[in-house]
Amino acid sequence: MQNRWRSLKHFALLGTCIPCFFLVINGGSVQTTPSETNWQKTDWGPIFRGIDTAVGKADTPRLMRVYAIRIDTKAENIEFYSTPRAEEGFADNVKETVRHTVPQFLEQHNLQAAINANFYNPFGVETVRTPGPSNLIGLAVSQGQIVSKNEKNRPVFLVFKDKRVEIVDVRDTSDPPTDVETAVAGNCILVSNGTLSPQTDEAVHPRTAVGISKNGHYVYFVVIDGRQKKYSEGATYVETGQWLVTFGAWNGLNLDGGGSTTMAVRTREGQAKVLNVPVGQGNVPNTLWYNGNGLGVRAMSLAP
Repeated sequence: MQNRWRSLKHFALLGTCIPCFFLVINGGSVQTTPSETNWQKTDWGPIFRGIDTAVGKADTPRLMRVYAIRIDTKAENIEFYSTPRAEEGFADNVKETVRHTVPQFLEQHNLQAAINANFYNPFGVETVRTPGPSNLIGLAVSQGQIVSKNEKNRPVFLVFKDKRVEIVDVRDTSDPPTDVETAVAGNCILVSNGTLSPQTDEAVHPRTAVGISKNGHYVYFVVIDGRQKKYSEGATYVETGQWLVTFGAWNGLNLDGGGSTTMAVRTREGQAKVLNVPVGQGNVPNTLWYNGNGLGVRAMSLAP
């Protein structure tokens, strides 16, 4: 990997989530771990070869309901995928993709599991309700083709052609290595080498995140529902990182959240099923947002 593209195991000084200030860890902890009293998760259960699901819940410090997918990168025929370029009229920073819901993304590209990915614009009441041109914020790569160019201080999740996976804290606008097959960008590192990254923003929202196990064997998709007082109120950045660790992640990246937060899987009947309870339209439960892109995975069916 190019020197400017250093994975987290080689790059320890990490900043807080954009648009927060950059903090340097200088010995000792600067952020306490959330209390895991009453934090619970189920065992992993298989839904496809190499894909398992689990759920988590907490009553303190507030109601949180969490959905997780674990992907075995060594499993046969596992293939990661992200939204490709707009087929007609592609233009950098103008029309990079066409907005879609997560279930639409899953069905259109024959995926078995998917979540939303990059932050994007334009952003408004009408754009989140309809398909249309979207400009992704930060790097996005689909089947080896750059969909959205790298942006400074936008960390990325990378899948290489040899199936290696990494989360990288990129500090410039250089192009990714040529052997990157799939990539999506977030706004901040949540977990670095098993340690929660320090944060200054304590806002509570629905969250979407992606993580990687210590040995790179597993990838984790995690969503936390929010803005639903009697069901799930959401999580802070630090709490999202703690959930990643709870499910097994060693490194973790925050993706677009809020009304975008959606996780979908394909049922045995071949239909898309939304696992969580999104609040895409006016914070109304079970309503979907049109996102700039998605991150998904293909896998084989379980043996009968």
